[in-house]
Amino acid sequence: MMPHNRRNIIYALIVASVVAAFLTGERLLFSVSYLLGGVVILSFLWAQIAIRWLRLSRRSQTQQARVGKTIEEHFKVRNTAFIPKLWLEVKDHSNLPGHRASQVVPALGSFGEFRWETRTVCVSRGEFQLGPMTVLSGDPFGLFVIPRTVDAITKLVVYQIGRAHV
Repeated sequence: MMPHNRRNIIYALIVASVVAAFLTGERLLFSVSYLLGGVVILSFLWAQIAIRWLRLSRRSQTQQARVGKTIEEHFKVRNTAFIPKLWLEVKDHSNLPGHRASQVVPALGSFGEFRWETRTVCVSRGEFQLGPMTVLSGDPFGLFVIPRTVDAITKLVVYQIGRAHV
């Protein structure tokens, strides 16, 4: 279920509980309204905090390659805060054919880090862009998903060595 659909359900429950509370005068329904409103506010704040205090880096071994050769990249996500990060998703927007650097990052504890690497075989020649990347995170209830773009961009030139005709 999409986050906005979940939020809409919570909003509908808040409205229904407020209307029912005013119609019946039941204190329990007012309490339910306050609880649901608090969940929405805390979820929003949690999502905002979850995407902050992160460092994401990428390092390429080369800026040139030949068709048929493999390039290697190293990535690191570091939590620079005391507050743990429960879930992160890193989406890579590189245009190199076959390059799959996106990663779901396991929970990062206080000041924790996660590393991964990718290897991609260069299948066509041209100039390609490695990056940028988008980091997604949110709250534990899945009500809010917040993106943050990281402009970690590297250019890669893939060339093909031709045979000399005699």
